[in-house]
Amino acid sequence: MISELRVTTVAVSDLARSCAFYGDVFGYRTLGETTVAGRDVEALWQMPAGLTGQCRVVGPPGASTGLLRLVQFDAPGERIWGDYSRARDYGHYALNIRVDDIRSAIAKLRESGGSSKSEPTRWTVNEDISAWDSLSYDPDGVILDVFQLFTREGSALASYDGRPSELQTVAMHCSNARKSAQFYGALGYVPLYDRLLENMESFFKLPAGTALHNINLYMPGDTPNGRVELAEYVGYPGEDQRARAVPPNIGILSASMYTDDLAATSALLGTLEAQPVCDIVEVELPPYGRALVRTYFGPDGEVLEFYQPL
Repeated sequence: MISELRVTTVAVSDLARSCAFYGDVFGYRTLGETTVAGRDVEALWQMPAGLTGQCRVVGPPGASTGLLRLVQFDAPGERIWGDYSRARDYGHYALNIRVDDIRSAIAKLRESGGSSKSEPTRWTVNEDISAWDSLSYDPDGVILDVFQLFTREGSALASYDGRPSELQTVAMHCSNARKSAQFYGALGYVPLYDRLLENMESFFKLPAGTALHNINLYMPGDTPNGRVELAEYVGYPGEDQRARAVPPNIGILSASMYTDDLAATSALLGTLEAQPVCDIVEVELPPYGRALVRTYFGPDGEVLEFYQPL
């Protein structure tokens, strides 16, 4: 069994500042912390030899999925996505969080050290879901897609307690949304929606005539959160960013999934021609303790971490 996206690892420049930001804006609390260092973690996370990181896992109180693993390394890094002038490039690029009131959430975000990329825009996802959607930056320039949903009764996303959510999705730019959906489908994900969005260039800051093929995938089970969101800018190709999405550079480094059999998952990924980053290692993996872990490159160079707790 493979899970939804349980944890997303994000390198930050100031751990205390980032924890305060996500705490103030979304009510996230520290759920685990540790130091990351040593040869096994270096192999797993593509860390330069001798690099050390201080790590905290944050999320809504009591949450066990859709968490953020914030890491500050002891050497400076560059922003993976720079100034987002090439936002079409491939890889993990945005964290999506649901709120009950988009405008008050954005105001709080700005007060707490974040900034805005685009103002809230209303759009229809499908007949069951519409949204006020916005793009913002956290203090390190990581894109946050903060949104307010309107759902019909019976929708997979209808159940909501009104508090800022754990990570609903991790968004990824890809070269071919259909091909990437087949890869994640083989892991067990199924489509929540599959849309070709047009006339959204002003919201996404794209050249005129660029369409967005957006596929949102979830893992059937107890939660609709921890989803994979695939975004292909049709007719506007980018470049693989795997060489930049490594420590100590700042931004989204990887997304993690639980597996109850890492050996079997590795065999499955082999049939999908996924490229391993390293062999299976045993490390302390916050907030889950000791675990067998292996990382792979997904179809567009995005790093995926699979872990089996011991």
